[in-house]
Amino acid sequence: MIIPAYRAEATLPRTLRSVESAAAGLDVETVVVHDDEARGLSWARNAGLARATGEVIFFVDADDTVRRDYFRRLAVALESTGADFVLSSFDYAPLKRDYDLTGNAAIRDVMLPAFFGYSFDDVRRWNAGGGLSERREQGGVWRCAFRRVFLDRHAIRFDETLRLYEDSPFIAECAARAERVSSIPDVLYEYAPGPNGILATSLGTDRYWTYKFAALASRRAIAERVGGDVMRHFAASAVFSALELLRARKGFRRYAADPFVSAAIRDFPTSPRHPLVALGVRLARLISRS
Repeated sequence: MIIPAYRAEATLPRTLRSVESAAAGLDVETVVVHDDEARGLSWARNAGLARATGEVIFFVDADDTVRRDYFRRLAVALESTGADFVLSSFDYAPLKRDYDLTGNAAIRDVMLPAFFGYSFDDVRRWNAGGGLSERREQGGVWRCAFRRVFLDRHAIRFDETLRLYEDSPFIAECAARAERVSSIPDVLYEYAPGPNGILATSLGTDRYWTYKFAALASRRAIAERVGGDVMRHFAASAVFSALELLRARKGFRRYAADPFVSAAIRDFPTSPRHPLVALGVRLARLISRS
């Protein structure tokens, strides 16, 4: 169990108590990584992976708690199915489907649309009256158990250039590499988002705009490592980010100059159902061409 801790003195004891309770009777090694220099969640988790010696890897954040059967249920599922990793529900977001999948092609087809980003297919469903996030799952590596040999075989680690939304790219790369995945619909993890958390306090800041460029580079790096046309699952996300940057006047031209982003803006499927998005895309096309 890897626990990154940054200024977590008030919450870490409660987290550790829940971990200790869930680990009763089991051989669980708890690795707490104190990030005193604010190097980031990805750095702390990677440092924990370097120190951990167990065959099964879990993550928990230092302000959250796990339920009593967290370790047992995830470990049993991992062992009984032979999966490379297992997902569960958590209290804020039940899994939207059963991820009991075999074969890398099937896993990619189902899981990359859920964790890699928004695609044009998602937008087309939205344009037809559906929900944009129908297939999207909320990331969170703490809802998972990972087989250590699988992570090491493929050198899967957290991208330390990302200081926001670090979890989904990690899970997406796992999905792009896995041959067997399983899931548990039950809630095993209790997430405690705070008003002063990094996500809540980063929106609209320089950290947030920097993340847009880092996310683009991170997903391209994953695509290069795993092969295949996985960037298509991020095409709509790139356009939405471009529109945010345009509205905030925070480096739109530099972002839109990227060939992938430029093509995504050009090909984005607009609809009269969403006139503000359509107007923004038309404006983005004009400015990026000028």
